[in-house]
Amino acid sequence: MVEAKASGRSQKPSLASKAGQESVTSPLHRYMVVLELVSAFPDALILTDVSTLLGLPKTTAHRLLSGLARVGLVEGGGRSSRFKLGDRLIRLMHNSAVDGWISALAQPHLEVVNAKLGETSFLARIVGHRILVVTSESPEVHWRSYVQPNIEMAPHAAASAKAILAFQTEAIVAKALAEPLPRLTAYTNTDPDAVRAIYAQAREDGFATCVSEIDEGLGGLAVPVIQAGNRILYSLGVTGPVQRIMDDGLENRIAVLKEVSIALAKTLSAGSAIAARTQNPA
Repeated sequence: MVEAKASGRSQKPSLASKAGQESVTSPLHRYMVVLELVSAFPDALILTDVSTLLGLPKTTAHRLLSGLARVGLVEGGGRSSRFKLGDRLIRLMHNSAVDGWISALAQPHLEVVNAKLGETSFLARIVGHRILVVTSESPEVHWRSYVQPNIEMAPHAAASAKAILAFQTEAIVAKALAEPLPRLTAYTNTDPDAVRAIYAQAREDGFATCVSEIDEGLGGLAVPVIQAGNRILYSLGVTGPVQRIMDDGLENRIAVLKEVSIALAKTLSAGSAIAARTQNPA
C-alpha cells in the first residue's frame, strides 16, 4: 500500500473551479435544481419541503416555484397543495422511478465537490453487502467511465467501498469478503484479514483511499455519509489520476468531502422521509 502524506498547504483555485462555483450559484442553476427536486417527488412536495431540502429561505423557495409556475413548468402550490411537474416537463418523471430521488438530491452536492476540487465526484451506496455507484459528476469524461451508475465497487480495493464497509456489521463484511478477491493490480490487497485491518484504519481516520489498487495510476478518496443514528449507507468520493488525488492537497480534499457529506446526509435523510410518505400516503 502506498502512503500519501498530506500537508496544510492550500491550493490556488483554477479558472475552471471558479467557473464551476459561479454556475452552481447562478439563477438558472437554482431553477434547474428545483425542477429536479419536484420531478423526484411528483405531487408530494409542499413549500416547506422545498425550503428544507435545498437549504433555502421560504421566501426564496416561493419565488423560484412561483417563477416556474408562471411559465408552466410546475403546477400546484398554495396553502396546502403539493407541487408537481407541468405538462412541458412530464418527460422528467423518470427521475421518480425506484430510487431516482437519490440521484436527484445528490447531484447538487456532487456539483459543489466538483466546483471546489475540480475532480470527478460520485455517490456510492450499499445494497445487501455489495457497493454500487448511484450517480457521478465529472469535468473529465475519461474519469467518469470508472464510476458509471450501478457499477459494483471492489470491496477490497475501492475507496468508496471501504468507506461504507468499514462501518457495517461483521456479518455483512464477511459476505462482502467471502468471494475470492481478485488481484487487480500489483497494489491490490487480497487477504481478507488485511482488508479488515484497512477497514479499521478507515474507521479511525474517517476516510478511505485507493492508490492504484483498481487500475495503475488511478486514485480514489472517499468519506462515509453519516446519517441520523450513525447509519452509514452511502459514501461520497472523488477519483482521478493518483498523483493528483494524493498530492499535497489531500488534506483539503478530505475536508471538502467531509463538509459536503454532512449536508448530503441531511438531504438524504429528509428525502427518505418524503419518499416513504409518497409510498404510504395518509
